[in-house]
Amino acid sequence: MTELNPLRGNRVAYLSNLTPMRGIAALLTVIFHIDLFMGGALVHPAASSLLSRMYLMVDFFFILSGFIMSHVYGNRFTNRVTRADFKKFTIARFSRVYPLHFVMLFTIMFIYFLFGKLGAPRNDILEVDNNLYSVITNLLLLHSMNFHNWFTWVHASWSISTEWWAYMIFPFLVAPLFKLKSRGRFMVCVLCFLGYFCIMFFIIPLVTVPKELSFITINRSDWMINVAYEYGFIRCLCGFILGMMMHHAYRDGWGRKIFSSGRLMILLVLAAFTSMHFHLPDIITVLFFPLLLLCGAYGSEGINRLFSTRPMQRLGDWSFSIYLVHQPILIAIFYIIMLVTHPAANGAQPALPPLWMAWLIAVVLIAIILVASYFTYRFIENPARRWLNAKAADVPAPSVV
Repeated sequence: MTELNPLRGNRVAYLSNLTPMRGIAALLTVIFHIDLFMGGALVHPAASSLLSRMYLMVDFFFILSGFIMSHVYGNRFTNRVTRADFKKFTIARFSRVYPLHFVMLFTIMFIYFLFGKLGAPRNDILEVDNNLYSVITNLLLLHSMNFHNWFTWVHASWSISTEWWAYMIFPFLVAPLFKLKSRGRFMVCVLCFLGYFCIMFFIIPLVTVPKELSFITINRSDWMINVAYEYGFIRCLCGFILGMMMHHAYRDGWGRKIFSSGRLMILLVLAAFTSMHFHLPDIITVLFFPLLLLCGAYGSEGINRLFSTRPMQRLGDWSFSIYLVHQPILIAIFYIIMLVTHPAANGAQPALPPLWMAWLIAVVLIAIILVASYFTYRFIENPARRWLNAKAADVPAPSVV
């Protein structure tokens, strides 16, 4: 299958296996946040760190994004970056991420306003930095560029902010990285992991939280790379460039005989999950992600058969909607529960449900989120992208940037 590259007017090979992988990562992120909202009822952290480490799915997104950007747009920028191509590229990426981000920002603002009027108690973890200033930074996609010391509005959108700025420098990275030989590309990969190492050891201690959330501690001893609202751009760039390097490896056929294997893909998934389960340093878990990406890109008979099914492809198509829609839904449900149970009246929090009930609730929530994502994809995300890309086709004439 092929897809149109809006910058070139020709077609590039469509790697259909990567679409379901994006959807699976989005779904795992949803489960991670459902577990957070339920206070760890799905898998208690003492039993396993698996779900509590699912924030690493964002790093898989970053690696995947760098790979796809190189695959779809890379050839346009290998020689030079013209003003016309840069503008078309910017519009194409803007049309992909901004319309739904914009709608979800104002949706979550309405949700907070509505439940505030209904008398729902304020939750500092969700709302502490929600103000006019953070509305502006969200509108400018700057809200994860060290302008805040906590998440704002749609918390998950921090990664959209960092990825947008990775898009903006991507055209200027293509040529220097494209010229590298094998040894140079290997060194770039090493530098990316050195970046992760620096996050764990030097940047994590710099991360701050608001005084209202002083009970939240961020420790270097946790071996995490989970920086987001502060220094998240460094984390994003490490993954994004690593993804670009994996595309070079894919294009050169590196390891094709080894990675064209469904069994190896299963082993890599199990290895990543085992690393998360045993609370190993995040850098070890992330090490498996580029290799998983190569397995998906190369494919095999079993992988291709599974990932080509309609449900898996639809899950991938809706992945961006799933990612941005799920938190407003969870927050709305959270405040409904707060209104019904009135925990502030007696100082008690709702009791955690038993394990079977927690997973039943999670399945119902996932179903609601998938239905909502179908509608946002069909009536907001996809139409807006098509309309804006049609406008991009009319952008005139080249001069060098």
